[in-house]
Amino acid sequence: MRKQNFQTVSWFNDIYRRDLLNLSPSYQRRSVWSQEYKDFFIDTILLNYPAPALFLFEEIDTNGVAKYNVVDGKQRLTTIFDFVDNKFPISEKATNKNLRGKYFDDLNNDIKINIWNYSFIVEYIPSENESIINDIFDRINRNTAKLSAQELRHAKYSGAFITTSENMTDLFYSELRDNVPRITSQARKQMKDVEFVAQLLLLIEEGPKGYSQEEIDVAFNDRDEEWVNETYVVELFKRAINVIKEIWANDESGKMKGSRLMNQADFYSLFGAIILNLKEGKIYLAPAYYDKLMDFMDKVNDEEYRSNNPSFENYYQNARAASNRTSARKDRIQILQDYLNTNL
Repeated sequence: MRKQNFQTVSWFNDIYRRDLLNLSPSYQRRSVWSQEYKDFFIDTILLNYPAPALFLFEEIDTNGVAKYNVVDGKQRLTTIFDFVDNKFPISEKATNKNLRGKYFDDLNNDIKINIWNYSFIVEYIPSENESIINDIFDRINRNTAKLSAQELRHAKYSGAFITTSENMTDLFYSELRDNVPRITSQARKQMKDVEFVAQLLLLIEEGPKGYSQEEIDVAFNDRDEEWVNETYVVELFKRAINVIKEIWANDESGKMKGSRLMNQADFYSLFGAIILNLKEGKIYLAPAYYDKLMDFMDKVNDEEYRSNNPSFENYYQNARAASNRTSARKDRIQILQDYLNTNL
């Protein structure tokens, strides 16, 4: 029979101080939190938002004394214990600006009591057999839909950059046709289209650059409360989308839909080349650019032609493995821009 209840931070702190809480049993699921994760979790508690359940194995001895082994939740609990012991302050990025930089002892009594009263759902594991524990967590993971990095950003942020990224994604779909570039319905559900558009916005602001998920997190965070370049970036984004729309209008044969431009790496390259030209004040003639663009993509796909033309081979290779690294993005954009501008 499953056992489940709610326990407060105060309860966990009490049994921890009385040495009735084992944070590191042999079967403890291993993970290490960075300070950023700790800060975000403390912010969650301060907001009184729900957190995932904690998993314990309860042992009761013949004297009726209960001890608890932490099966899953060590990082959350140690973060709390360290915070209430004043080992680190509330983050400078915390939602409540008035609390930023304060240690637990600096907080007023009402906030301290709210922290002590914060409740977790506690699930009690029926056995300490490691194979059973592993099977339980395997089933939990299979039955839980994991959020993508962008879905987590959508939940965390509500400011300038996330709002603009999502609005520009809507514009993206309303202005461009044929699902260009190709983003699957499943990827859209995970908001990976918003992440792609966010990188196009960052391309305008910072130039071509490869981003890890952690670096994208930083970009969203830094532009959440205030985005200084928002107006400039959005204006250029809309102009670039309009240029692509005009180029696409010349695709009477439907050739573009079957071209490399359906790939995100190639679309990123086209968008980047257009942005460079817009920044440099170059004038577009959509029919001519359409012909040049199709010719370029045909040559990139022609293995024999590439073998005698290093720039096309360079573009091709940089659109394959590690296509999102900074150097690959820069090289592709520059090669495509140079070709599009030749004799125009």
